[in-house]
Amino acid sequence: MITVHPQVRAALEHSGVRFVERRHAEYAQPIHTPGDFAAALGYAPQRIAKTLLLRGGAPPRFALAVCPTLDRLDLAAVAHEMGWRRAQFASTEELAVLTGYPATGVSPLGVSGMRVLLAEALAAYETVLVGGGAVGIEVELAPADLLRLTGGTVLPLVIGAAPPPPSDGDTSE
Repeated sequence: MITVHPQVRAALEHSGVRFVERRHAEYAQPIHTPGDFAAALGYAPQRIAKTLLLRGGAPPRFALAVCPTLDRLDLAAVAHEMGWRRAQFASTEELAVLTGYPATGVSPLGVSGMRVLLAEALAAYETVLVGGGAVGIEVELAPADLLRLTGGTVLPLVIGAAPPPPSDGDTSE
């Protein structure tokens, strides 16, 4: 059975926060996209987050940006916050070396030595889902807990983000 990456597990278990592991394989319908996953859960798609490794500066410095998967990251906002002239996406090689996570399972949890920037849009939900450090597994937790565990900074990081619905009707954990 697929499980969260050991770095993610260590960060979660030592934190005392409530979380749920969500494995794509446990759902009746195939999960190929974040939209498929949101539909399987009965959640608003904006609750499913992507974590992107960004680089900038010279010598290069790195940061993780976490935002809803359907939204477009504002690279200028990241560059401004980080004091870089411009921000760009890191290579998959840099991602593997710096985080130990696969490109389709990146987690903001269990990573040290770099800033984590969280899109303010995620705070609108009771829980959000972030990568579990392995392909096909997500971790669901409260945005406040995600912020605390990552030591992150909340910012307006998305371009043209749609406002969240008043309630997606789900209060289950």
